[in-house]
Amino acid sequence: MQEVQGKLLNGLEASKLDQFVQDLKTKPDVAKAVNGPWRSRVEWQGGLKAKGYMRNHVASFDEPEGLGATDSAASAHEHILSAVGACMMTGFIFQATRKGIKIHNCEIALEGTFGNILNWAGLSDEDTPGYPEIKAKMYVKADATPETLEKIWNEAWKRSVVTQTVAREVKVTPSFEAL
Repeated sequence: MQEVQGKLLNGLEASKLDQFVQDLKTKPDVAKAVNGPWRSRVEWQGGLKAKGYMRNHVASFDEPEGLGATDSAASAHEHILSAVGACMMTGFIFQATRKGIKIHNCEIALEGTFGNILNWAGLSDEDTPGYPEIKAKMYVKADATPETLEKIWNEAWKRSVVTQTVAREVKVTPSFEAL
């Protein structure tokens, strides 16, 4: 790994990333703190609008006008696509920076088509209402060979927390309380 001590590369200080990785390996309390639990709270805002609260951040949600909504924000399923892409990109930039690679431009285009929207609407029990496939393509301009960048990309999506959460079966434990 190329050392870039005390210098910013891709808006990050590579030595701090390396120290973080070292701390993950040697300090159980660091790994435990980063591991979670992570929390979010989603609150209905009327119509089909919602707000999600995560730490000190807020995300707005809405649906397209065709559903009778106001299309004032991205929908939850669009947030999923963006979250998958953002997590992949985070891993890619993290690893590229640790290797001393300057990134000039980086974008990930994501696409998904519902399995069966009739299932979501309660009109069918066939297939899944969710995305059976999400396509993600990275476009990157950086100071490294295409082979090096592709290797980092493949590691990034294989190790992406969000991507791997979406890609495998996850146990969701719903509960209910009427107020």
